[in-house]
Amino acid sequence: MAERQFRVEELNPFLEWHLHTSAASLEVASSEAKRIARMIGRRTRVLSESGSVLLEVDPMEVRRTD
Repeated sequence: MAERQFRVEELNPFLEWHLHTSAASLEVASSEAKRIARMIGRRTRVLSESGSVLLEVDPMEVRRTD
């Protein structure tokens, strides 16, 4: 398994996806995506190494489940 294969991106104010961080596991990437969405109040997503969207996080959904 390649190191740092999952990318976490945020949707910036210009509605462009921006790389925020990367992780070696989907579990860590998903946790980071949720943490970042909660912290900055913007949508985040997790992409696979091939660019497929595996998870999208809406900051409003994260706050409702906390």
